[in-house]
Amino acid sequence: METKVTVLTSVYNGRAYLNEAIESVLNQTYSDFEFLIIDDTSTDNSVEIINSYQDPRIRLFKNEKNIGQTASLNIGLGLAKGKYIARLDQDDVCLPKRLEEQVDFMQKNPAVAIVASWEHTIDSEGNKIGVWKQTIEDYGTFLGFILLGLCPVWHPSVMFLKDEILNLGCFDTDYGPAEDYELWSRIAINRLNGAMVPQFHLLQRVHDQSQSILRQEKQLESLSRAHNKVVRNFLDVDEVESISSTLRLDSSTTKITFNKSNILLFAAKIKSLLDNANSKQKLSESELRSLKTKIYRRIGYGFAVAPSIKFLPKILFYSIFYLASPMYLARARKFLSSLFNFGRRLPFFLK
Repeated sequence: METKVTVLTSVYNGRAYLNEAIESVLNQTYSDFEFLIIDDTSTDNSVEIINSYQDPRIRLFKNEKNIGQTASLNIGLGLAKGKYIARLDQDDVCLPKRLEEQVDFMQKNPAVAIVASWEHTIDSEGNKIGVWKQTIEDYGTFLGFILLGLCPVWHPSVMFLKDEILNLGCFDTDYGPAEDYELWSRIAINRLNGAMVPQFHLLQRVHDQSQSILRQEKQLESLSRAHNKVVRNFLDVDEVESISSTLRLDSSTTKITFNKSNILLFAAKIKSLLDNANSKQKLSESELRSLKTKIYRRIGYGFAVAPSIKFLPKILFYSIFYLASPMYLARARKFLSSLFNFGRRLPFFLK
């Protein structure tokens, strides 16, 4: 009988939180899974911790040399027996109904290739310190995230169809540690859909030794390259890097001179990007509407209205543009970003 799910984890010196991660998988309400753990030549007692569990669902594979998480995950994809792959990092925690409710969602939505779930962030002691919720209405929204350089699904809580990922060539090691965004972008470009299960299924741990902190600079550089590749797929122009930066609300965007002519130029390029995505991906009317909504809500509607107000005097033109796209004003950007991040943490401060 085919194993329905493979829970895939790559481990390297994970002893601090490994017991909690393993037990969160073994205590799932859904039991038809294998737990495939790839040890990337840990030098602590991670392997001993894994071997201390006698559950037959655990399969341990030990790399002969250290190859990094991305390559280890690809080995795991080749070894996995499950139809669905559920990812889990060595320091995160699955909530009990994660597999049950994600499998149920995938079975009810066969057109979806990848799902994720809402998450809480926790600190090193396991205290909840943040909440992560978002929705993906349809393929247009899914593609919109990708065009903005954002992850539409969160890697720590994803479940995906193994065969679809194998057909796409698995994770690309050239883009680690932003290999997740790069793979999700290939999923979107190949017209496969993603979704969000509107339930909390994961506790994502934030601590000083997490890869997102230790490799933050490399992650941003890799994300930038992957995002440039996405934009170039739909817009073959010389200004791809500056357009990508504008879509990401990247800090380097503040170095761009947003005079009237540049704003109109960017507005035209963004419109061309959306038109080409519509044509190339054969979007339905509702998908195109979702795509435009996602893009302009993020970067501001200033780029959407700029062509229709270009006849106005500069002072009025700039006032309307920046009122509609405040994130391109450095002070407004800093304030709104701080307000947004504070909102994620506020419920836990009040407890």
